[in-house]
Amino acid sequence: MDRNTSSVIFFDIGNTLGSPRVSPNGRLATLTVYRYVPDVLQQLHDDGKRLGIISNIGSDTAENVERVLSESEILNFFESDLRLYGPKDSPEIFRRAATQAGLSATPEQCLFVGEDSKERSYALEAGWRVVPHPILVADVLKGRHLRYTALGVSAEQANSDWQSPLRDLPIVPIHVTTDNRGTKVYASASTVTILSLDDLGFEVERLGEVDSPLRTDLYLLRDDRQVRTGFLVPEGQSAGLFSNEQESTWVISSSHEGLYIALPAMSSIDNYHFEEAYHGHNLKLIPNLSLLDALAVQGTGHFASLVAEPEVDISLKPEELAKLSSITSKMISGYLAKYSGKEPIEPPGNSKIISRHIDSDDNAKATDALARDLEAIGDGDFSVYLHPFDRPNPGNRPKLYNVVAEFPGAGNEKDGIVIVSAHFDSTANFEPNFNPEVDPAPGTDDDGSGVAGVLAIAKTLKELSLFKKHKKTICFVLFNAEEQGLVGSQEYARDEAQANAPIIAVYQLDMIGYRKEKHDIPLPFEVHVGHKNSPAVEKRSLKLAQQIEKLVPQVSPKLKSPQIYTTPDAGDPRSDHSSFQQVGYTACLVSEDLFMGPPKKVMPGVNNPNYHTARDLQVDFEYAADIARLVAAAAWMTAKQ
Repeated sequence: MDRNTSSVIFFDIGNTLGSPRVSPNGRLATLTVYRYVPDVLQQLHDDGKRLGIISNIGSDTAENVERVLSESEILNFFESDLRLYGPKDSPEIFRRAATQAGLSATPEQCLFVGEDSKERSYALEAGWRVVPHPILVADVLKGRHLRYTALGVSAEQANSDWQSPLRDLPIVPIHVTTDNRGTKVYASASTVTILSLDDLGFEVERLGEVDSPLRTDLYLLRDDRQVRTGFLVPEGQSAGLFSNEQESTWVISSSHEGLYIALPAMSSIDNYHFEEAYHGHNLKLIPNLSLLDALAVQGTGHFASLVAEPEVDISLKPEELAKLSSITSKMISGYLAKYSGKEPIEPPGNSKIISRHIDSDDNAKATDALARDLEAIGDGDFSVYLHPFDRPNPGNRPKLYNVVAEFPGAGNEKDGIVIVSAHFDSTANFEPNFNPEVDPAPGTDDDGSGVAGVLAIAKTLKELSLFKKHKKTICFVLFNAEEQGLVGSQEYARDEAQANAPIIAVYQLDMIGYRKEKHDIPLPFEVHVGHKNSPAVEKRSLKLAQQIEKLVPQVSPKLKSPQIYTTPDAGDPRSDHSSFQQVGYTACLVSEDLFMGPPKKVMPGVNNPNYHTARDLQVDFEYAADIARLVAAAAWMTAKQ
């Protein structure tokens, strides 16, 4: 039997075929199909392949899911008897699918296409072949092997249109890094495609074992102690952390950025945490074709034409200032209390959130509560939905969700989108023997303060819109799994870029509430815009910081002018704003006086001594309100024009 003509190919839906929107009641509302998927499906169909679906739809119904697939114009690609819905938490559903396809005796003729490495591992256990991305299906069907690769472009070559040949090849970028030596693109591709990269003259490294992309996820781990101590000082922690012989083979590359780890599907990145690691030291590297779009010739960025020039006149009217003044310490403390465990999550019950870690049951409670809060704030004017993605940690827990509230403006969708965001998950992994399933991780400052700030801003901008309707859409987004490597924001930013969403500004609030007791007024705070991969993206992002700076005297005079971080920036890429910058969007991080030392110090450490511990309980509500009020004003100025 010719496996190239008899193979049956099953696809996951969410984050593989497209970006799903799920209503707060758990039903699939829409699916924005990734722009390359129809061509892949059409080619497979034209080649005579049988196509199916394997998807866990939770409490949803097959009828509703297929209605959405039909509206997305891809349902007819999949045979009706090859659409299976159910949990993918064991090999069982894959064995059933092989039987349904008439291939129970030859399961190797079945191919599963899915982004989740855990689900791929169950398919492999059932005897299937797997592939992590639709772009790579044709190569795997031809029997080609996949591997990680890093291809280099020198600083002298960077001004050429080197991205176009890559777009014409079946290669999936997963990370890009740039410095004065040039650009390096980390990717997954077949061994044959990598030979084509050699022929094109790229500097090519083969990383890790052959077929490692089938069984692993790639992470970047930064050893901040080693960076602090410097060259030839043996204070790095890699040898100690990966001393086990098997674990040592997971390290596939080392660079000035850190260690690149091919982490097996059933391992958790939470188990590999360097001491002295500061904000955002782990980064999960996810498949993202938009990474190349952001690296247009001369670094202009795919979305540069969508970015408005900063406002010349940033004067706020008395009515606007009066409404912005409603963001007070009382409002911040009220929203923060239930998300940091000080008050019940849903009175009159007594259930409290003790942790928002993704492995805690309370993470799902926080997700539901945030959706309820945003619906209540919007009072019918917000479109609230959940953005699902696969959890990065092992285990059979359900998907994770970002929580999104869209507030349409008076203009049309081409006028642009302004995002105000924070991350709502937490961790206390600096505690000895921390068990994320049951141990407290209140995350009051990190990033409960940012969550409270976003909710307060949402309430205030909703009320401001009654005074004057804003022109641009405003999205309030609470990201999940930030602590596991910016996973939620990367998934969301990738999906928005794939849909060509006209995002013109992202204001990320990450830790806005801690300050040292003896600080005198005016109080310091920070705005981070550095993005070494693209000076053009950084330049546009800097305009957001400058607008914030100009608004301080009007809106929050108790604050100093911000410490503005440009390259080298300690926050690049260590918070959710950078997920947007890496795909070409304009974004900034607004925080408390977070980093020790001056803005140009690359390894400054974190001022909050309770960072990533169960002692993260202290927030100065008035200070947090000052910062949130300022971000509200900046977002309003951007959205109303």
